[in-house]
Amino acid sequence: MNISLDVNTEVPYQSVATTIAEDEEMSHSHDGFDALRVYNLFTSCKGEDDIILLDTYIDAYEELCKLFRLFGTIFSFVTSDVEEKINILRDYRKSDVAEKYKTIQSLLEYEVEQGTAKNTKKPSGARTLLRLHRALEFIAAFLLKLKETDNTVKFSSAAMKAYDDTLARHHPWLVKKAVHVAMYMLPSRLDLLKKMGVEDNERGMQGISDLAHELTVIFQVTEEAYSQDNLLDLP
Repeated sequence: MNISLDVNTEVPYQSVATTIAEDEEMSHSHDGFDALRVYNLFTSCKGEDDIILLDTYIDAYEELCKLFRLFGTIFSFVTSDVEEKINILRDYRKSDVAEKYKTIQSLLEYEVEQGTAKNTKKPSGARTLLRLHRALEFIAAFLLKLKETDNTVKFSSAAMKAYDDTLARHHPWLVKKAVHVAMYMLPSRLDLLKKMGVEDNERGMQGISDLAHELTVIFQVTEEAYSQDNLLDLP
């Protein structure tokens, strides 16, 4: 089951448990996820004056998708939509107006000037990126919960809190309920760290903290850019 990042998406509540059951035998391999590479990509996508390079931002998000896939169906409410939206943004970067989409700031400026940011007939760059932007806040919160949660506590509750405090604000009721069911199926904190290839020690937790911080920095810069153009509430 794939739960969209889009605000108006509705999904059958019962389908979550079904698809999770179908996915129980997924591989637990590392699948190439590299937290340091994700950190370096997000660090390098921000240039002078807080300009965010779109190509590097997209590359960083593609690496995050490797993390989502490690968790299988549980994170499918993010994975499929992220991949789709990455492809939409890459298409804009290959178009005749590719230079207008070089940075997040230039993308927003161009689409506001052209009157296409709020276009509902074709996915605009602004609307597409906004969905990724909102999910980034959740991912940062999820990582912090992974760092802070005690191993004696059921991690699914902490993950649910991260979702409720961030991405849930943009989801309708049915999607929220479906995500809550998926969160209940999350493995333990230690199992998640193992899937990610991260050691549960001071060095490993510092790496998680650094990554969450960098995601938050990028989120805040992007949030400000959208706010300046009054685009935070795009439908």
